[in-house]
Amino acid sequence: MRRPYQSKNWRILPGNPTQEAEIARHLGISPILARLLVQRGIQTPEAAARFLYPDQDHFHDPFLLPDAEVACERLKTALSTQESILVHGDYDGDGVTSAALWTRALRGLGGKVDVFVPHRKRDGYDMRVPIIEEAKANNVSIIVTTDCGIQRVDEVEHAREQGIDVIITDHHTPKANGELPKAVAVVNPHRRDSKYPFPHLAGVGVSFKLCEALTTYLGYPASMFRRKFLDLACIGTVTDIMPLMDENRIIVRDGLRALQNTTKPGLKALLHASIGMQRTVTATDIAFGLGPRLNAASRVDETRDALNLLMTKDPAEGQHLAQRLTELNDQRREIQAKMMEEAMEEIAKTDTSESRCLVVSRSGWSGGLVGLVASKLSQQFNRPCIVIGIDSKTGEGRGSARSIEIFNIFDAINSCSELLIEYGGHAHAAGLSIRETNVVQFSRLMDQIARNQLTEADLMPALEVAMEIGTHEVSAKLLEELELLAPYGHDNDMPFFVSRGLPIMNVTRMGKEQQHLKILFRAEGLNGNDCVEAVWWNQGYLADTLASLTSLDICYTMDFNNFQGARKIQFKLCDIKPPEW
Repeated sequence: MRRPYQSKNWRILPGNPTQEAEIARHLGISPILARLLVQRGIQTPEAAARFLYPDQDHFHDPFLLPDAEVACERLKTALSTQESILVHGDYDGDGVTSAALWTRALRGLGGKVDVFVPHRKRDGYDMRVPIIEEAKANNVSIIVTTDCGIQRVDEVEHAREQGIDVIITDHHTPKANGELPKAVAVVNPHRRDSKYPFPHLAGVGVSFKLCEALTTYLGYPASMFRRKFLDLACIGTVTDIMPLMDENRIIVRDGLRALQNTTKPGLKALLHASIGMQRTVTATDIAFGLGPRLNAASRVDETRDALNLLMTKDPAEGQHLAQRLTELNDQRREIQAKMMEEAMEEIAKTDTSESRCLVVSRSGWSGGLVGLVASKLSQQFNRPCIVIGIDSKTGEGRGSARSIEIFNIFDAINSCSELLIEYGGHAHAAGLSIRETNVVQFSRLMDQIARNQLTEADLMPALEVAMEIGTHEVSAKLLEELELLAPYGHDNDMPFFVSRGLPIMNVTRMGKEQQHLKILFRAEGLNGNDCVEAVWWNQGYLADTLASLTSLDICYTMDFNNFQGARKIQFKLCDIKPPEW
C-alpha cells in the first residue's frame, strides 16, 4: 500500500526476569506491573512498595538541603524583628507558584512581605540590579529568590553592598566552575556539596521543602504546612516538567488531592475555567489546562496576573483573573501557530532540517513563546532545537532551547558561552540571550557539537515500548493495577504496549471536523463482546486508507472509558504498522 504515514521505530524496553519475579512475588502483583516497575529503575520489593504506595512519611529531611538551617535562622530573625522581606520569583508556572508559596507562607508566619515577579520583556530573567535598588529604596533588608538566582554572583554582591541579605532558593544548574553567589544561604540541591538525596526538585519543590523546614524550625507541625501548600507545589512541579519519581511523585500525587479540594479562590476559578470541577483532577489537567493558562500571563502580557490569581482571597477577583488567563492563553495559541509557520519557513529556506541541532531565528518573534515553538520543533524533527526571537531595535535575541533525551543542551550551550550574553537552564531545556551578529556562528557551533555526539540512529523517531502483549492479557484487573503507576509525567510516562495482527472490524472518523480516528478491533475476551475501540487523535485523514486493511500491528496505551454508566476498556493509539509494511 502507499504509505501516507511513516511509522516510528518501536524499541521494546528490556526487563530483568529475576527482579520482576521477586517484586511480583513479594507484592502480589502481576508480572506485567512488575516489569513496568523494573523498567523505571525500581529493582527491589521495598523500592517497588514505596513507588506504588507513596507516603509523606517518605519525604526526605529538608534540613539535608545545603544551607537550609542557615536560611531558617536568618528568616526566623527577620520574622521576629519584622524586617521587610522581598520574595523574588520567576515568570513561568514554576516561578509564580513558588513565589506565591513563599509569600503566603511567610505572611502566614507573621512576616512583613512583598513579592516581585518579572515581566518577561521589561524586566528580563532572574534578579537584576534595578530590582535590588528598588528594594533598597523600600527598606527591604532580605531578598528570598525562588526558581532563580543561582548564577547571579554580581547581583548578590551588589545587594550585599547595599546592606541587603539574599537567600537563594533555586533548582537551576550552578555555574560550570562551581562558583556560587555569596548569599547568606544558597539552597539548591544541585550544589556540588549537596547531600540531599533527590536533586530533581522543581523550583517550587525547593521552596516547599525549605518553607517546611522553616515551619518546623519555628515549632509548627509540618502537616499543617503541607496541607496548605501541596496544591501550589504540585502545579509548579508538573508545569516545569520535573521527573515524577521519588519526592516529586509524592508532591504531585498528594498535591492533586489537595488541588481538588483547594480553598484558594483563584485556583478554584482556574480549575473551573480549565476543566470544570466534575471529575478528579489529573497531572494531565495541569500540564494542558492550568499550566498553559498560568504561563500565558508572562508569554503574552503581565506575569502579575498569574501571581495575583494564586494570591487572591476574593472569589470574584479569582473568577475575573481565571477568565483573563484563559483569554491570554487563546491569544498565545494564535501567536504560537503563526510563529510555528514562520519557523518552518526558515527551516525550509536554509535547509537546516539536515542539521543535528536546529537553530532558527527571526526578528519580531515573541520571547515568551520561543520555548513552546522550540519544543514543537524538537518533537517534530527529533533533535535538539533552539528558537531565537530578535529585537530589531536592540539587535539582541532571546532564545529558548529544547532537546531530546540523549543530548544535554545546557552543556552544549555552556560550550558556546563566549558567544552569549547570558544563559541558564537544565539538561533538556535552557534559555539564552545573544547578539544577532553571533547567531550564525552560534548555530554552526551548536550543530558541530551535536554532530560529535549524535548519530543518525539517535535522530530516528522512536517509541519506547514497555512490552508486546496479546489482547487476551488485557483485563480490567490489569488496568486497575496500572492506575497504581499514576500520576504519569516526565520519567514516569504512561506505558506503551504493542499488539500484533489485530483484526479490523470498522474504521470511522470522529470529532467536530472529523479530524480524529476510531478503529474497532476484534479482541477476544475484552469488554464482554470480544471487541475494543481504539482512538487516534488528529489522524482522521487515514480512515479511507486503513478501511481497506484487514489487520494492524498497533502501539497504544489503555484506559477505561466511562460512558453512560458503562465502563469499557479502550485503547489510545500512538502508532501503527500494517503487517505488510
